[in-house]
Amino acid sequence: TEAEEALRRQSELLPRDSDAFFSLGVALTAQARHSEAAAAFTSALEIEPHDFDCLVSLAAASAKVEDFEGERRAYVAALKLRPSDIKAQLNLGICLMALEKLDEAEAAFNDAQRADPKDGRAPLKLGALLTKLERPAEAIEAYYSAAVKDAELFDDVKAGIGTARAQQGRLAEAVDNFEAAQRMAPGNTKLAAALTEMRETAEALALQQRQLTNVVDDLCGTPCQAVVDASSVSACAVSWGQGCADAPPPEGFTAKSTVAELCPLACAFFHMRAGKLRG
Repeated sequence: TEAEEALRRQSELLPRDSDAFFSLGVALTAQARHSEAAAAFTSALEIEPHDFDCLVSLAAASAKVEDFEGERRAYVAALKLRPSDIKAQLNLGICLMALEKLDEAEAAFNDAQRADPKDGRAPLKLGALLTKLERPAEAIEAYYSAAVKDAELFDDVKAGIGTARAQQGRLAEAVDNFEAAQRMAPGNTKLAAALTEMRETAEALALQQRQLTNVVDDLCGTPCQAVVDASSVSACAVSWGQGCADAPPPEGFTAKSTVAELCPLACAFFHMRAGKLRG
């Protein structure tokens, strides 16, 4: 375009003009030429490395070309200039999730919450991360926090809580939350399909649960369901020895006995999934 050509000429005439390179990067971004835009922003930063707007623009361009490490570096540099910028903190957290640096992502989302305690986006993203980490009880707490701070996030919150409840094996509650989310977003076909399958699974699970009881009330002082709620049904595969160390197991069980064996009711969804896999 004429504007792009003019900006290129300006950058050639004034090779130490960071604004010229930044403006060129903006023009290239508008044309979805993100790789070239990233190069232009990089040139601008070589001249003026402390330009916050240029750093976040470079981060965004890097994300578009899936250079997530480049995106991470740019956001880290930007946040050194403006530590309380919540948008940069959130985007850094999302980038770190893409890089599977989940502990760092959690720290970024917590930093974002501290930067603006009234913004619901940070706990919403934190909830998604905690769900990915199979920490559903914490995820649900984060989702509720997001809903309190921003009612417009209600459908995302309900969908997130539904996923976390499913991780806990609480499928009836998962269905309730997915139904609430669908009412808020009736055009979401992916959610509708998931809800149909979830209803069928919840009905089958309810039939199994009527036939089950937990053999013990608690595991090292923590009720069976609380163990699963905190760490998802994956906890059902953990042995007594792994979870309770040197504490003696209940009578009739050994250190190798699993949570699933000790707490069949709390682990009903775990048992049902295992049965499907064997079948």
